[in-house]
Amino acid sequence: MKPKQLACFILLLFCTVVSQAQAKEKTDVVTLYNGDRITGEVKSLEGGILEFSTDAMGTIRIEWQDIANLESEYFYEIRLSSGARYLGSVQPPERPGQVIVMDLEGQYRFDALQIVQIRPIEKTIVDRLDIYFSAGYSYTKANSTAQTSLNTSIGYENEKSRNSLTGRASMTDSNDDSTSSSKLDLDRAIWTSRDNVFRSTFGGYETNDELGLEHRISAGMGIGTFFMESQKNRLIGVAGLQLITEQTKNQGEDQNIELYLSSRFLAWRLDTPELDLDLGLNLYPSVTDSGRLRSSSDIRLRWELIEDLFLDITAYGTYDNQADSNNVDYGLTTGMGWEF
Repeated sequence: MKPKQLACFILLLFCTVVSQAQAKEKTDVVTLYNGDRITGEVKSLEGGILEFSTDAMGTIRIEWQDIANLESEYFYEIRLSSGARYLGSVQPPERPGQVIVMDLEGQYRFDALQIVQIRPIEKTIVDRLDIYFSAGYSYTKANSTAQTSLNTSIGYENEKSRNSLTGRASMTDSNDDSTSSSKLDLDRAIWTSRDNVFRSTFGGYETNDELGLEHRISAGMGIGTFFMESQKNRLIGVAGLQLITEQTKNQGEDQNIELYLSSRFLAWRLDTPELDLDLGLNLYPSVTDSGRLRSSSDIRLRWELIEDLFLDITAYGTYDNQADSNNVDYGLTTGMGWEF
């Protein structure tokens, strides 16, 4: 899959999943510590901010620490800072600052500030999707160089797993040369009975002219954990094994087994202007090709300009000590992004 084909694939996915979702009846009730009561619909709790949709004021954002009581007849997935997950309805609390969740096994009571996420259990696939898409373009007249970049991330979460697809494509065209690189990653985290542990499966596709890589296909599995989980940040680690099949310009096709060591740090601020930081680092020591080491890293910074419209800054770096040409490739792109 060439970068231009990947760009078309990203655009096709983007167009396919965008649609309108039907809203629930606005019967949820939020009571603030100052005594105010607001009726509406719980959209989500993330980053210490509750998004609450109302008929009179539209969607408002309320700091979670200001909420004394939350009542709702609908079902939610509620995640605590310990990593524990609960699926059930929110019952009227016995005191301010308390949340009571009822599921098929009984009632659970805990302090509201232990909660790091509340997500409605949606009925349709479209309602469960989180979509982000960004694009950038630049042109330098002095050397007739044009640079185009596309980035996307699509997430789907249900009661059993979190699934994500991320992709990037960058193309540089000039009078003298044209180079490109692309990367497509699929990841699935399957929740286990242990609070902070999940099973992980992953796969990817990559091309890179600078490294002499015509294509690389990977697939593997491992175990992951949440090292840190709060209302403002998250640190995740995964360890496992993966099989890669790669085609290079000079060495032809080859297969290898690699260790897969991955870490990802996320931090966010959801009050306006919204700010998101996503930093990842992967190491791939080869098991079958002695002495070979690969690595990849990426960072994305998103700054909200107006609602759902972001300034997007993305950087990546790759390293391969046995690459055909250059051992290192890196890039920095800026663009505009839209969140759905």
